[in-house]
Amino acid sequence: MPSASATPWDGVPESDVTPAQALVARAHREAYAARHAPTAGDAEFLNGYERASCPRCASPDIVRDGFDSRGVRRWACRSCGRTFTPATGTIFEGRKVPVSDWCEFVIQLLSFDSVREIARSNRRSPTTPPWWLAKLFLVLDGIQDGTVLSGRVQIDETYYPVPAAEAERNADGSLKRGLSRNKLCIAVATDGRGRSAFEPCGRGKPSARRALAAYSGHVARGSTLLHDKEKSHRALVRELGLASVEYDSRRLKSLPDRENPLADVNRLHFLLKSFLDAHKGFDRADLKGWLDLFSVIANPPSGAMEKAAMVLGRAMECPGTLRYRDFYGGGRS
Repeated sequence: MPSASATPWDGVPESDVTPAQALVARAHREAYAARHAPTAGDAEFLNGYERASCPRCASPDIVRDGFDSRGVRRWACRSCGRTFTPATGTIFEGRKVPVSDWCEFVIQLLSFDSVREIARSNRRSPTTPPWWLAKLFLVLDGIQDGTVLSGRVQIDETYYPVPAAEAERNADGSLKRGLSRNKLCIAVATDGRGRSAFEPCGRGKPSARRALAAYSGHVARGSTLLHDKEKSHRALVRELGLASVEYDSRRLKSLPDRENPLADVNRLHFLLKSFLDAHKGFDRADLKGWLDLFSVIANPPSGAMEKAAMVLGRAMECPGTLRYRDFYGGGRS
């Protein structure tokens, strides 16, 4: 991939460049430089997180060891002899761009911007945003584990197509129709009070086992379950001791939203599909990561900046890192 800072006139003698070409090249380089300039805020952000142990050997026998060249606090471990900073062992280890740029990347994703558009508008190499996205998924892994809904909980499944190249076909070469294995099943649950959960649920119509695995960790025992007459939901009602209120899905389709008892979960279906449509070429193997990201959009706090601050705080507590060469070489640490 060519550098995102490159122009068609790099290395061309100045005498061979027209005034218009020179202006375009200068504007591009200045915009690139502005996007990649270090900011003073990085040190303050990182230094705000204390270390209790060495990220290399987990020893608590650590002492402060001054600051690095960028003003970031450094520690030394008296057990293994290595030094480290607050960024060591997090996704910010080895960073070459300001943390504020990564923050802006998160805000743009929360605003339904596509990864490709983010790379173009921010003067990034096309290979950078996919790597950042993988790091974001690493940070968000497990973020829905504590989402347990109670009260009157609406559940329903929505479906998203697999890429055409992965679609299963009939013997005559035609695509399988209906809720076949060519559709990814996504379980959606909401309490109607601003808290929701989103889990992958295999392909095609859910079995009782798959429905139970997707929903059981997100619905509190004794709650009231509002749902259509999907048979796989019965296992959830039975296992969690739920009160069950069933609706005929065919009748619900004819009701206006204000009268539809499953309107909240249906709206989440619409928003989720709009979000996934903004990234239509996404790797379906990463569906769990995309659903974790959408859960940040759908759940409190309400504002994009507040959400980004929450994600950055989580990133500093995330014990994993992902190097560029490992991501594109297939390895993670």
